[in-house]
Amino acid sequence: MKERLLAALAASGFFIIACVMPAMTVAAVGTTSREREMSGLEILLTGWMGAVEMNFGWYANPLLGVALLLLLIGKDRPTLWVGTSAALVGLSSLTWFVHPLPSYDGGASVNELLYPSVGFFCWMISLCIAPLTALELASRSKASVPTPAPEPTP
Repeated sequence: MKERLLAALAASGFFIIACVMPAMTVAAVGTTSREREMSGLEILLTGWMGAVEMNFGWYANPLLGVALLLLLIGKDRPTLWVGTSAALVGLSSLTWFVHPLPSYDGGASVNELLYPSVGFFCWMISLCIAPLTALELASRSKASVPTPAPEPTP
């Protein structure tokens, strides 16, 4: 249980760091063109709207919450599946390179992704902690199960 709690705290810590750090550097293109950094909190608050433009990366956040809950209650296999799904959905946010997202600040028409910043990488680490911990704990429990000795043949 100690490992599960530490993993959940580490994932939560990286998530909080991701929220306070710059997560993406974008070029706001439209009436004026300027480069700016978007904080993780800004993306957390507005990212759900990305689904309108087929960018589903934000939806890794609720999956992370479910994965951490499953990890804490000891469900390793579901944690592995949900956590891996969260990491893959999170990676899908990089489709922003290909499909610019609309700007919701009113000054520009679209935000083109230039490059992910520190916050993005902290977020991805937070998404990977739960499934990796579940994989490790499942392999430990599988290794500790004694195998019955074969019966001798007469």
